Amino acid sequence: MKQLFVDTSAWYAMVDPGDSNHVAAITYRDEIARKYKLVITNYILDELYTLLLVSFGYRKVINFKSTLDILTEQKILEVIFVSETIEQETWKIFAKYNVDKFWSFTDYVSYVVMKQRGIREVFTFDHHFTQMGFICRL
Repeated sequence: MKQLFVDTSAWYAMVDPGDSNHVAAITYRDEIARKYKLVITNYILDELYTLLLVSFGYRKVINFKSTLDILTEQKILEVIFVSETIEQETWKIFAKYNVDKFWSFTDYVSYVVMKQRGIREVFTFDHHFTQMGFICRL
């Protein structure tokens, strides 16, 4: 099964009905159901949980975590935990290329993981992934 990396922006848009990309995110989510193995990192989860907490409060984070746990148990979602090796590789790239960019460290972690896993496609609303050379789905 093909792998699809899912960025924070896509997860957030799916959760927040007030997000300008909500309808597009839900529509795309429904189109790809069971066609891809979804891949994220624990850094994406960190960003997402923080955004949800600030925007919606504790209960929303707890409920969403339960949903992600079910997706993981069903092998629909794989969470990659950032190792020291991944972090070191990320710092090298961050230091070399972020001089004229404004990509987050989490974006660079995503880049390194996607390159290591051979993932070319990403479900995102963040244009940085296009700049990185990935195929953005939405």
